[in-house]
Amino acid sequence: MEPSTGPIEAIPPTSPSGPPPAPKPVPTTISGKLRARLPSRGWMIFWATVGTLGGLVTRDHYLTVAAKKRVADKVDVLAKTSCGVQDMPRKVTVYLTAPPGDGIHKTRHYFKQFVKPVFDAAALDYEVREGLSEGQIQAMVAADVRRKRRVAAGKISELTEEEQQKPMVPMKSVSDGIVVLGRIALGEVLQGYNDGCLQSLDDPEPIIVEAKTEESTTQEPASEPSTDSSQTPEASASAPESVEAVTPTPEDTKASTEAKKDTKAEEEKPAPVPIPQDEAYFSVPPTGLEPVGYIPFKNLTGFRNFHKKLFALFNSYDCVEYAGGSVMKVAFAQTKDMEQEDLNLGCDEEPLFQKYRGPVEINILDRVREQVKLFVTPDNIPETKKADDEDEQ
Repeated sequence: MEPSTGPIEAIPPTSPSGPPPAPKPVPTTISGKLRARLPSRGWMIFWATVGTLGGLVTRDHYLTVAAKKRVADKVDVLAKTSCGVQDMPRKVTVYLTAPPGDGIHKTRHYFKQFVKPVFDAAALDYEVREGLSEGQIQAMVAADVRRKRRVAAGKISELTEEEQQKPMVPMKSVSDGIVVLGRIALGEVLQGYNDGCLQSLDDPEPIIVEAKTEESTTQEPASEPSTDSSQTPEASASAPESVEAVTPTPEDTKASTEAKKDTKAEEEKPAPVPIPQDEAYFSVPPTGLEPVGYIPFKNLTGFRNFHKKLFALFNSYDCVEYAGGSVMKVAFAQTKDMEQEDLNLGCDEEPLFQKYRGPVEINILDRVREQVKLFVTPDNIPETKKADDEDEQ
């Protein structure tokens, strides 16, 4: 039987699961064509999240820049005011302290982002002082007030020892105001005013520290290497290596000696003598007490405030308006007498840190409070002329 030479027909494969699936219909409507071009569900979630966060950040940046410009335009008139040849720009002292339960970097960031730009726009000079521990700001303010009182009484010179040795002392700005961030710093400044006005002008007698007799310590003599004949050559060869490894280097010896000297100097350094204070010593510097400018600072900590922190992250322009109004009070330098109700400034901050410390109590004498002034919002804020109006004139 001869084999057939004709074409061989292909036998379609049989599918065990049934007939092959029918091809997908081609979409003909606009919605169908659009749905066919969309990415997968995972990519849709990813791009929606990225787009939402990017939009919130861009929106906050745009509104923050606009808010800073509005505040800067209001104080720009102060920077354009002409100054005399012998006059120095205004200067304020800014006191920063760490919020309870957090680091001082939060206060630094708040000052840099929302306070410093207004000072720069108003051409206002400033000096930043930080209190890294509780009571440090109070001690610094009290020391400044007491020094001014001693200069007025003729007990010390207004110039430092270095300035007295120089043939010519350059002019420098004198602080005419204090700026505090938060109620804790406000309380320490006011308590420092109270202590500085009540402290004695005479230096207290130093405490005599008796010299400590150093006990001689006997050192054990170094053990001589054994010359026992029973010691093997291998052990005798490894002995110098172990001694050489334990012997300290000259650098380590020098570092340990310096550390011991520093520790000994700290131990021998006498403790600071407390300055006696009494109402009989009360006096105020001739220039008076510097006005105080309070800037609210609410630090959100803890998991319960997470939603508030998340909201503040994308709405920082609110802080510009919130803090900018308080900084404008300092820039325009309009003041009022401090009243008893003003001691409660910033009480709304206390619930935020009640977990870490108690409420801030400000106990100062009435005659000290009567000498303190607060910066307030000016009655009339002058407006700067626009560039277009100046060009037309």
